[in-house]
Amino acid sequence: MKSLFLTLSIVVTVSTVSFSQTKPVPQAKPAQAAKSSAPQTATTTSAKPVEKEKFVLLNNGATIGMVVNSVVKADKQRLKLTDQQLPKARQLITDATVKFNEGVKKLKRSGMNAQKLRVLAVEVESELVQKYKTILTPEQYAKQLAHHKKIYPESKAS
Repeated sequence: MKSLFLTLSIVVTVSTVSFSQTKPVPQAKPAQAAKSSAPQTATTTSAKPVEKEKFVLLNNGATIGMVVNSVVKADKQRLKLTDQQLPKARQLITDATVKFNEGVKKLKRSGMNAQKLRVLAVEVESELVQKYKTILTPEQYAKQLAHHKKIYPESKAS
């Protein structure tokens, strides 16, 4: 009798624990279905999932979106970006961060070392500086180029 009670209590406990850990699948609401069928622009469709992707160089759970937000905030302060420049700068930074993240993934597969990582960073940052030239004023670009040359003296950006 005791063993039956003990077995029964264990089974009930295990089944309760396993049921409480499973999450029910939410049903799609009609309002959400209508929103998802509406046409979206290319930037909102492609940018949002990318920003939630994990930034592979950091092991602290940072996402690409977190890195982009941090860089945009720093550039906005340092370069005094205007409201018209901000969306284009955000897109350029997002593209560069995604390119760097993909490069790090490839390097991890093929054997990453500090020198290869530095070459990748110089390449991506130099390309970003060149793309920045189209949206920045000459004074802002000079400040950006000086900052870039200070961090990456081996860069050929001009």
